[in-house]
Amino acid sequence: MSHVSTTELVEQLEQEDRHYGEVLSEQSMSVEIARYPNPAPKTPHKEDELYYIIAGSGTASVDEETFTIEEGDVVYVEKGVQHDFYDIDDELVALIVFAGAEESVLGRDL
Repeated sequence: MSHVSTTELVEQLEQEDRHYGEVLSEQSMSVEIARYPNPAPKTPHKEDELYYIIAGSGTASVDEETFTIEEGDVVYVEKGVQHDFYDIDDELVALIVFAGAEESVLGRDL
């Protein structure tokens, strides 16, 4: 079992002036934390993605669906589907879980 404070992870990203960091990398899944200060078109991946919005708000589009997102929301993106975050108020912070295609989770291009 592992325990990680998302508050500490966000503070570490801010201190190191980074926009993303790896939280966990296992054979069946990987987890990252990311800050999106600007519009963030996302490249479709070979695995399913689950975004948990820790802070901020904005608009998300997944395939042809568009909706408002805010703190506490969860966004699910199936593998290979185009998705974007935009109209970001201040900064969007998300915890991202990648799962599904084992061969693509480890060593995935970011």
